[in-house]
Amino acid sequence: MSFRGGTSHRSERIASVIKRDVSVIVDSLSDPRIRGVSVIDAEMSRDLKYATVFVAIDGDDKSALAALNGSAGYIRRQLAETNSEMCGVPRLNFVIDKSQAYYERIEQVIKGFHEDDEKHDG
Repeated sequence: MSFRGGTSHRSERIASVIKRDVSVIVDSLSDPRIRGVSVIDAEMSRDLKYATVFVAIDGDDKSALAALNGSAGYIRRQLAETNSEMCGVPRLNFVIDKSQAYYERIEQVIKGFHEDDEKHDG
């Protein structure tokens, strides 16, 4: 799990719970626009009132992201029911995780270098 800012241990624990539970909740949603969505990570605001949930989406990014953010209140209520010990469930904001695409692009560039080396060596 990567945390993009300086976080406390408590913040990391809460983000981990949110990542796990939101993933289960999203998988249970019946909205067809949300099919193929994977929860990648979660990051808490400093005051723990907001959570950014990073997702990877197979298919129509805009439609799935709109459906997720439209369902954020429902997902938050489900999260509250699942975690009654959590004092104040944060508001959720879903965003597309760009890191996977970034790593895939780096991998393509590296493969390109290797292919160029093989052409010159051969």
